[in-house]
Amino acid sequence: MNERQEIEAAISAWNSGLNNGDIEAMVATCHANTVTVNERQPVTVGIQAIRDKYIPRINAAQISSGYDIETLEFFGDVAVASGRFYGTMKMRETGEIKSPEGRLVLVYKRDDSGAWKMILDIDNNGPQ
Repeated sequence: MNERQEIEAAISAWNSGLNNGDIEAMVATCHANTVTVNERQPVTVGIQAIRDKYIPRINAAQISSGYDIETLEFFGDVAVASGRFYGTMKMRETGEIKSPEGRLVLVYKRDDSGAWKMILDIDNNGPQ
């Protein structure tokens, strides 16, 4: 597997975990001190912060998510992916369907085992 495929697999593992309500699969793709900078939310650091942010979302909705990489650059053991996220959220209580989408920058760093782990997630919501 080449480096691009490895990053694609890491992103896919995150999305699969989100889509299947498996927070542990999601955080397995992250560095222990991952920083998340999501629009209209406080900056968070760490695996527990990701759990705290995503468990209520997972409990509230059936989620289907995707991400299209538009640029991917490698800087040694760091990779920067930018692109577009999209998805649907069917709210469990109301049946309402939401369609979040926007821009997303993900930064990955190889860990000591050679696996790519997310270290930074920055997004903004809205049209392309």
